[in-house]
Amino acid sequence: MNFNKLSLEEKFGQMFVIGLDIYDINDEIIELIQKYKIGGVVLYKKNYTSIETMIEVVNKLKKINENNKIPLFISIDQENGRVNRLPKDILRISSALKQAKTKNMKVINAVNELTTYLLASTGVNMNFAPDLDIVRGDKNKAIGNRSYGSNVEDVIKYGLPFMKEMQKNNIISVVKHFPGHGATNKDSHFVIPKIKDIETLENEDVKVFENAIKEGADAIMVGHLILKGYGLKPATINKKIIDDYMKKKYKFKGLLVTDDLRMNTLRYIYGLKRSIQKSIEAGHNVLMIKYKKGDAKNLYKKLLKMVKFCEIDPELINESAKKIVAIKKKYKLTNEPISSKLNIELINNKIKKINDVIDKELGVSL
Repeated sequence: MNFNKLSLEEKFGQMFVIGLDIYDINDEIIELIQKYKIGGVVLYKKNYTSIETMIEVVNKLKKINENNKIPLFISIDQENGRVNRLPKDILRISSALKQAKTKNMKVINAVNELTTYLLASTGVNMNFAPDLDIVRGDKNKAIGNRSYGSNVEDVIKYGLPFMKEMQKNNIISVVKHFPGHGATNKDSHFVIPKIKDIETLENEDVKVFENAIKEGADAIMVGHLILKGYGLKPATINKKIIDDYMKKKYKFKGLLVTDDLRMNTLRYIYGLKRSIQKSIEAGHNVLMIKYKKGDAKNLYKKLLKMVKFCEIDPELINESAKKIVAIKKKYKLTNEPISSKLNIELINNKIKKINDVIDKELGVSL
């Protein structure tokens, strides 16, 4: 995994993490991995029907990538609660908010350990969690019970241990959604929310991410969020927001990861190619893009041409690839197959006990 031996094409490919929102790994996905040497994939529930088939899918991806110099990010969105990407033979674990409401660190740690065990055992090496947004009231449907609380202290206290547990077990935690999706009631899947109360954002929402950085966060996902005073460009493609916070204020050296660049409103307003270009120019290192048949290769080729003609600064590609290779080394990613045999009944019994304890302590369902 020698950065200096990578070609420009390989470095650029490493920036792409493709969401496999499909039922089968088709020839185009295989080509993206083998020929274009993408950095990784995002798994979805439709990729598998059980823990056993999930491991088979991960091993198939590793096999496809076996002749490449750099292992893949095998990533997932496993927050627990309603954001659950584990297969259906595993019981759903209680949401972050339900966990935090118990104020019982023993229970929260048990959830973190079990979730991390499941991810590591199935070959997942990157998780887009925990959600470090602060939830505010019932109107905040986009975040809701995905959050660990309605104040800075609770989100830090109950959210950061999940990040640390994953790091301890060689899973890259991508904390999200900077600068704070809880500061708006709108859902960035459908519109681009605008955060108007910058004073509250500064005093509360961004404080959580500042603490995560101080505690060793390796990767941060940036949300499609507009900030008052920073023009109409959302943070994803807004260099000034990234510079002011991540570079100047926090001196963050880790990976900056985009939220899905195929989300409706962002794509409709700016176009996918331009969104990717502007995300790179803003300072992002990892570009998350949900797969759509036929356009991934064309996008890569068009954007690579822009890099070669210096319409996108090649040094930005170098910087991103260097960070990506470094974190893959740090977390000891490999193409070695997974050989786990999990006791599903035992795992589900543990989940049921944890969920029962949470429900008993709360007395109500959230």
